[in-house]
Amino acid sequence: MKRKEVSKEKIIAVIIGVLALIGLIFYLLSGNNIELFKSLFREGITKQEIREIAQQFGVRGVLFVGFASMLQVIFMFLPAEPVQVIAGVSYGLWYGILICIIGVFVGNTIIYICYKIFGTKMHDYYSRKVNIDFDNAKTVRSITLIVLILYLLPAIPYGMICFFAASMGLKYHRYIILTILGALPSVLIGVSLGHLAITASIIWAAIIFGILLIIIIFMIVKREALFNKLNELIKKHNTPYSSDTIVQSPNKFLYRLFAFAFNLYISFTFKIRFNREVKKIEKPSIILVTHGSFIDFMYCLKFLKKSYPHVVANRMYLYHKVMGTLLKKGGVIPKSMFTVDVESARNCFKVLKMNEVLLLMPEARLATVGKYEGIQNATAKFLHRAGVNLYLLKIEGNYFAMPKWGNGARRKSVVECNLSLFKDKEELSQIDFETFKDELDQAMDYDDYKWLEKHPELHYKTKTLAEGLEGILYKCPHCGKEGVGETRGRKYRCTHCGMEAELDSRYHFVNHKPFATIQEWYDYQQETLNKEVADNENYFLESKVVLKHGSIDGKKCLRVAGEGICRLDRSGLTYIGTDDGKDVNVHFGGNEVYRLLFGVNEDFEFYVGKEIYYFMPENRHLCVKWYQCSIALKDYFKE
Repeated sequence: MKRKEVSKEKIIAVIIGVLALIGLIFYLLSGNNIELFKSLFREGITKQEIREIAQQFGVRGVLFVGFASMLQVIFMFLPAEPVQVIAGVSYGLWYGILICIIGVFVGNTIIYICYKIFGTKMHDYYSRKVNIDFDNAKTVRSITLIVLILYLLPAIPYGMICFFAASMGLKYHRYIILTILGALPSVLIGVSLGHLAITASIIWAAIIFGILLIIIIFMIVKREALFNKLNELIKKHNTPYSSDTIVQSPNKFLYRLFAFAFNLYISFTFKIRFNREVKKIEKPSIILVTHGSFIDFMYCLKFLKKSYPHVVANRMYLYHKVMGTLLKKGGVIPKSMFTVDVESARNCFKVLKMNEVLLLMPEARLATVGKYEGIQNATAKFLHRAGVNLYLLKIEGNYFAMPKWGNGARRKSVVECNLSLFKDKEELSQIDFETFKDELDQAMDYDDYKWLEKHPELHYKTKTLAEGLEGILYKCPHCGKEGVGETRGRKYRCTHCGMEAELDSRYHFVNHKPFATIQEWYDYQQETLNKEVADNENYFLESKVVLKHGSIDGKKCLRVAGEGICRLDRSGLTYIGTDDGKDVNVHFGGNEVYRLLFGVNEDFEFYVGKEIYYFMPENRHLCVKWYQCSIALKDYFKE
């Protein structure tokens, strides 16, 4: 017969627990209390006398009950019921409950603190043969429900439940409220039994005790069945929210509601000029939109709402359950940017088969400096093969009205929108791909600085016009330092050498220092990077990063998954660090990296299938450098 192994942690815990209990008993019986204890066993003693004698133990008695309640949480082999009954006998219902709950509170807090210090090293002590899928329970969305149910099941010590709750990464205030509420029913029953034994007749006490005993026996007999039901519940609630989408026709009421709200916002914030070269959007069709501002979708819904177009959007926004549900109902199609996304491609073709309108921004990223940045070949091939009319909504002035790096809208800015037919399906069927791609680039091409030259009357009077620029202008042209810029009002300043630059009301630098425009400074950074990469075949960019992935429960868009080191070189992108508790070394080959998307002063990111790798570097001002570096390295990436 195989001998049962007992961990060293459990043996030590039992020894410490027994010694603590013995010490507590000796403390209770110290002084004259031993004589009081003996008097409890004399013949003919009444219930009232028992309570009066028990209360004469004084502070030692209160401390004994409180500490014993604490010990039964920490040391799993100590039963809770005897202590709770003693509390009910000695101090009545409410005081008894209060004393026991304080003890439980202290015990739960100690386990929480110990977990923060020792982490999973406590697992060997708190592990127990209980047929519950704790691994899956740790990722369940309704963790509150699971913890409360665990407290109601037989043969599961409080300490184990507390350890499980602590390992979920709950904030202390939520953890302590949850574990106290879970323990409260048991404490209430135990103390009530002790109280009834003193105050009620023996018959009533026996009846209540009998009912409780039957319930407990039933739960023990049906223990495995109860555990199986709980595991089914865990499995049901553990099904994660998914960004996966089966495209359907947009909910027209919801569509019009959002279109109305967006229309109000942009109409009161900007001066919109709209030129419509086509009167009606034929179905099925595709509308292409230039992408100079985050809120371009608002302009689309304002002018195209009657066509109810399906908008192709960054998948990250659909990781959030509430937002994702609304977007799906609005017909939005999630897309993993710059990577193969079969689901998105399938949904796009389905929209066209449904005789509806597809709207996409083929650049797939916001303009960094207000000009066209190109279209991926895979996107151009899809458009060429679509076999439907292609319309173009060209938006100009939107970059200056709300730039990617800016701190908000520039009120009363002029935004011009022009809707035209780019190619009808007959033309599309007769043109070769190379010609189509050239004509597509020419049609999509925009430059807000060139547009601004045509409008000398326009000025931007926002007092904070330059704030946020350090997020795209990371390199000081005076001293060469990187990631040391700061902005305030209309001024940019290098914190290393003190160089200053100021924007005027037309987004030009005063006296053309250090450059005439934001574009020229940005191009200087790109040219410098291109030269560094060309001159050094071992060039690399590296940083410590925090890794985020898509949310599992859908409460937020993203969750922290780990931390480590990111490196970008001619072979591609490499991440070495942790990912959901595991040590990983992940490499994305250069042929997989078209561009690294980036958020200003926030992150650079990369999609693998439907999962996002969202990297937050130490110096957030350098996020744009990772984007520009991916451009510089593109011609050198090893296939």
